[in-house]
Amino acid sequence: MLVLGGFGLVLVFARPVFAGSSSTNFRIDESFIGPGGVLESNSTNYSTAPGQHVIGNPAGGESASTNYQNKNGNPTTDDPSLTCLVDSSSVNFGAFSTSTTATATATFRVLNYTSYGYIVQIVGATPNSGAHNLTALSSNSASTTGTEQFGINLVANTSPTTFGANPVQVPDSSFSFGSAASNYNTANSYRYVSGETIATATKSSGETDYTISYLVNVSTTTAGGSYSGNQAIVCVGTY
Repeated sequence: MLVLGGFGLVLVFARPVFAGSSSTNFRIDESFIGPGGVLESNSTNYSTAPGQHVIGNPAGGESASTNYQNKNGNPTTDDPSLTCLVDSSSVNFGAFSTSTTATATATFRVLNYTSYGYIVQIVGATPNSGAHNLTALSSNSASTTGTEQFGINLVANTSPTTFGANPVQVPDSSFSFGSAASNYNTANSYRYVSGETIATATKSSGETDYTISYLVNVSTTTAGGSYSGNQAIVCVGTY
């Protein structure tokens, strides 16, 4: 049994960086976008129109590029926020066997606002029985029955069985942008390195629901006993 009751949450916020509303292709002389504005800013490739002067008609939509985002609409706080919720406090693999692979899943959710994205890391040792820890897959590998292995990924798998799920964007992919990180985003390929990034968003994002797929194989030389361990999910906002 692998017990994940020790999931931790660390929120780190750097000092905000304020970007100017200009580039080599456009400039906003009066930094006001939304209802009540009276000026237009136009260029060949970019334009903003003044908002309509009607109560109850908020501006909508947004402007975005790889490195810059502009949110329109009703005034909201400019304080950055990051929410990370672990839905699965523990997972149970049942009895280990050299002839079959043990699998399990755990889920967590991340949502961030007004930061430039986030990273999610997993930290902790592999399950242990006494002085013996299960061997972590330090490089991406397929499941090999009869060889001691401990690994994870964050996608839907079909081998050694059908289990896990791809990240789910809530409410949809036009609002949420989280994804499984490199090394953990390939079906049927497993890895575990404590401290590595397992999920990321490159800009402000709505909720993304993640599923961690766990895999354990044991060998004839794996020490007998009851195995348990604790791992932490660390969510960090980026700017």
